[in-house]
Amino acid sequence: MIAMDYVHDQFIAEDLVQEFFINYWQRKDLVKFSSSFEAYARRAVKYKSIDYLRKIATAQKRNTMLAISEAQLAIADDTEDQDLQQQRYIKIIEMIQSLPEERRKVFMLHAMDKLSHAQIAEKQSISINTVKTQLRRAYAALRTKTLGLLIGIL
Repeated sequence: MIAMDYVHDQFIAEDLVQEFFINYWQRKDLVKFSSSFEAYARRAVKYKSIDYLRKIATAQKRNTMLAISEAQLAIADDTEDQDLQQQRYIKIIEMIQSLPEERRKVFMLHAMDKLSHAQIAEKQSISINTVKTQLRRAYAALRTKTLGLLIGIL
């Protein structure tokens, strides 16, 4: 019910509670209660729900920015000549290829194959936190390189 108060979706709430119990059982030897298990569980599910909502908000913001960028690119593509468009795609591919090999693999699995962090971690035999770190670093590097490209164009 705590998760439902935050996410307003039964299936997502069930998933969040299930994740809590999985995490708890994996770390049960490390967890010490200051009050009771019930209080601990309520607080943990509450924060899992809030984290989920933050991730959704970030994803929506990113998708909105991407949609705006795609719309701007569509307008620019109509006026841009094919050579410039081809050069831009080549630069994007070069930027992605310039990433370290493992980071590039993780990035491609996430961006192109649309795999979740857990699926990428399983496929690459690495931890989920490593996947998150590699993705964060890949996006940061691409942002930096893209900014440099845009400044060069201007």
